[in-house]
Amino acid sequence: MEDEFPGQLRVIRRSFVLVPEDRADRIFRDYHRAHRQSATTQGEDAPRFQIPEAGDPYPRCSFPALEAAAWVRENQPDRFLAFDLAIFEAFFGRTEDISDPDVLEQVGAECGIGSDAMREALESHRYREHVLREDREARTLGIQGIPATLIPGRQPIVGAVPYVELKQAVEAAQRAAIVNPRSDRS
Repeated sequence: MEDEFPGQLRVIRRSFVLVPEDRADRIFRDYHRAHRQSATTQGEDAPRFQIPEAGDPYPRCSFPALEAAAWVRENQPDRFLAFDLAIFEAFFGRTEDISDPDVLEQVGAECGIGSDAMREALESHRYREHVLREDREARTLGIQGIPATLIPGRQPIVGAVPYVELKQAVEAAQRAAIVNPRSDRS
């Protein structure tokens, strides 16, 4: 979408903690399956999620993936988008356990990211507070799930919505900004 609105739109990716507890007993349930199935029926541009079997292992916690992403964003920003998308594909496309440091290391390797420094950051939880701060900011803005899109003057758009709907929301916000320009002199 940034390519479609050059210089007019800025995408900022931030952490949002979905699974705060580290629990080894987490499994995919019919609830998770239904959300994935629904997301795949949102049109031709909808993501293609793998639909796991009920009872398959579910990531124990979202902190490892979020901390790894925060490390990549800070230390290898040129690889962040690829890593972010690769994490998404690992979890939704292949149902891999993105709470497993070995999985994160493999995803990083696929993106050309060296693993030793990222592994050390995961083991030390160096980015935990950073992730928690971004999560608190998101919740303060009214975000309660992912993916979430914030467009000035609108409620957060939460969930896997078709691209055309996001584009229409951006265009509506642009029209509103032209009709009611905000004054920065107040």
